[in-house]
Amino acid sequence: MEKQTTQFFRGGSVHDGNPHPVDVHVGQQIAFARKAKRLSQTQLGDAIGVTFQQVQKYERGTNRVSASTMFAMMHFLNVPSSYFFDGLPIYFIGAPEPSRDSLTPQMHAFLGSKIGLEIVERLCQSSMPVQLAIATIAANLVDGPK
Repeated sequence: MEKQTTQFFRGGSVHDGNPHPVDVHVGQQIAFARKAKRLSQTQLGDAIGVTFQQVQKYERGTNRVSASTMFAMMHFLNVPSSYFFDGLPIYFIGAPEPSRDSLTPQMHAFLGSKIGLEIVERLCQSSMPVQLAIATIAANLVDGPK
């Protein structure tokens, strides 16, 4: 089993032409933090000493982020080092698949979008009754009235 785990973990851009899932996840986390701070890719790149094209490649997972660059991002974006790996499905390193309550790729995409971030920010600022009312409206939009 050790050999399979190592092979899978090393899979990705070097071996099959596709970005490794861990690199994609780290890139999504970078994009999410950058957007939450309302920064452009150029602004982040300037702050850490790379071009905006390089930031794009990091965010897509097509280029791996070096430890020193991740350290610079961590400080500039004011996130802990663990942030980049938060929510990473642990089955990438041979453990069982995660529980159903982890964020789906669609949720990550929504939270990383401009409108998704705006909706979440406004919901967090609203009262619990408003949040519950909006949750009911959203459920009715998807499932129909009960």
